[in-house]
Amino acid sequence: MVLFESGINVKLFKMVKFTRIITILLFLSLTFWNITYASTKTSSLAPDFTLNDISGKKLTLSQFRGKMVILNFWSIWCGPCLAEMPSLNKLYLEFKDKGLMVIGIAEDPAEKPVKSYIQEKGLAFPILMDKERKVYFKYSLFGIPVTFLIDKKGVIVEKFIGERDWSSPQMKEKISNLLKK
Repeated sequence: MVLFESGINVKLFKMVKFTRIITILLFLSLTFWNITYASTKTSSLAPDFTLNDISGKKLTLSQFRGKMVILNFWSIWCGPCLAEMPSLNKLYLEFKDKGLMVIGIAEDPAEKPVKSYIQEKGLAFPILMDKERKVYFKYSLFGIPVTFLIDKKGVIVEKFIGERDWSSPQMKEKISNLLKK
């Protein structure tokens, strides 16, 4: 057979075969990802979960129905995550009596550095530990910080990827308007 007479043609044939396999696997993984991701799109119900806070108390997302929730995924090793925490805390302190709940979900395997950071910065909102990243994967995340705005009915209103200034006038106006609904 002429196709296999030279070593180059054999290598080319193997490369094409390998490329087809990779393409099929990529297609299947993206299809699965889209099915999973659909549960965390805006206008969909936020997936419920239960995690322990840093003192061991269990909290469930659905227990905060009736409040607007800011759900922030972060980690102690993530520079942008740490940079936005003070403004997120400031926003929480300003709006907590108006129906806002902020929940931080730490994607860290150890509690001690998370507890130290919380104490050092004086964070007032609950920080939940997602040591095994079950909630992280339930929300189909691929990086941090990621923050979800969840309305009083438990529906995802908006998703933010990356660091934000949560105490900016624009963000305060957005939160204020969502709290009025």
